[in-house]
Amino acid sequence: MSVLPRSIPAHARRALDDALDGTGVRITGPAPNTRVSLLAEYNGQTWRVAWLGIGGTWGLIGPKGSGCEHAVGRPPEEVAETIAAPWPKAEPEPVDPHPGVPRTHLGFDVPEFVRAEWGSERAEWFRRGLAVAVGKLPANRPRT
Repeated sequence: MSVLPRSIPAHARRALDDALDGTGVRITGPAPNTRVSLLAEYNGQTWRVAWLGIGGTWGLIGPKGSGCEHAVGRPPEEVAETIAAPWPKAEPEPVDPHPGVPRTHLGFDVPEFVRAEWGSERAEWFRRGLAVAVGKLPANRPRT
């Protein structure tokens, strides 16, 4: 049975403080509702550093877009490097080749060849076929 740490040992905190010394990262205090997590600040961003209690490792959770949204065990030196490192550049959003054409219809993905011909008769039959499949026929359909 595993035992979670209940506090940060003094030697682990010293090692973290030594690693953060001179990097511009400052510990702002304990994280709310926990005794094993600290809040660190760097360039106006708040990071969460949690003592994992396994071989001197710390879990690091960064702000959105930092590339560290989930905790991974790291030694204190790597914690300092990761916080002070430049953030990865975000991938540009792909340009939609068919603007104004929906990507889904009645909860189903629309194939690219149908999106390319959205105003055609072929696309109309695709939409009607989906409507029949899900039981949502158009109200103006011919009645027999």
